[in-house]
Amino acid sequence: MKQTLSISSVYIGLVIGAGFASGREIFEYFNIPSRYDITGVVLASICFGLLSYIIMSLAKKLGTNTFDQFIGEASPKAAPLIKVFIYSFMFCGFFVMLSASGTLFQNTLSLPFGFGVSLLSLFCFSVFAFDLKGIVAINNILVPLMLVGMTLLCVFSFLIGIPAFSSLGDIKNNFLISSLCYVSYNTITAGAVLVPLSSKQSSKTIIRASLISAAVIGILIFIVWLTLNVYYDTIFAAEMPLLNLAAFHGETCKILYASVLFMALCTTAISHGFGILSKFRFKKSSDRIIAAALLCLVAMPFAKFGFSALIEKLYSAFGFLGLFWTAIVIYRYMKM
Repeated sequence: MKQTLSISSVYIGLVIGAGFASGREIFEYFNIPSRYDITGVVLASICFGLLSYIIMSLAKKLGTNTFDQFIGEASPKAAPLIKVFIYSFMFCGFFVMLSASGTLFQNTLSLPFGFGVSLLSLFCFSVFAFDLKGIVAINNILVPLMLVGMTLLCVFSFLIGIPAFSSLGDIKNNFLISSLCYVSYNTITAGAVLVPLSSKQSSKTIIRASLISAAVIGILIFIVWLTLNVYYDTIFAAEMPLLNLAAFHGETCKILYASVLFMALCTTAISHGFGILSKFRFKKSSDRIIAAALLCLVAMPFAKFGFSALIEKLYSAFGFLGLFWTAIVIYRYMKM
């Protein structure tokens, strides 16, 4: 059971990044497309569970231990292009987390934007030095704290809130496509952590980990979606909606939830960064440390772009493109 929970915590930590924990992703992909239909939420939950199971099961069948090998085996002919796409996404995801950290410290503690960026970079560098063991250990600690923090804020805010029906009415873009795109871009890099973790696991462990992950992620999406509906007009233009809700309950609550957000930044940033570093085979630990330092230093200048703008534009584009990679993985699994 310990292995099951470890795999689940790493996967959940990958999904619950800054966009999720801030509420901005949920608002963009679920509240705006549909405020009154939970079909998209249910569909996303099921897809998260199925894709984690398919990725891990396919990795075992292919006998791959690294994400780079997995891409090559899953789609031999298109592997070079897919690798460029996926590693570009991981790099973008990494500096988006750095950008969010800068915004977080700037908005909550009035500290310079660069301080938040530098702090997260330093944290990631420290974890990368310990390879996969460091990532598992960090997720086992941070993910439960994140889940408790987000749930408490949403439940408390929902119970005391007064439904605010938007003047924009019932906005419905295609919430099904929106949900699929959301799952797609959140699982593009899932193989980076799931493939090495699943290589020595039994089928029962993989099934249990997938079910637990789907249930936890699904319930959390629903709770956040429901809460943001209550405060729809109030947080419509907010860069970090849940942080704004925390601020409504006082400065102490705001600071506490800011710590939850920082945890979310850490779990996703280290997952993306680990995915990039896993492409290389380091003969010495010093080589890994140097590569980790270079990754953090190169990503920091890109963090200056606005966090909400990156979520809206960059992730949406990658979400649509990621559907092709998702389709390839599913096709390869079914074929085997």
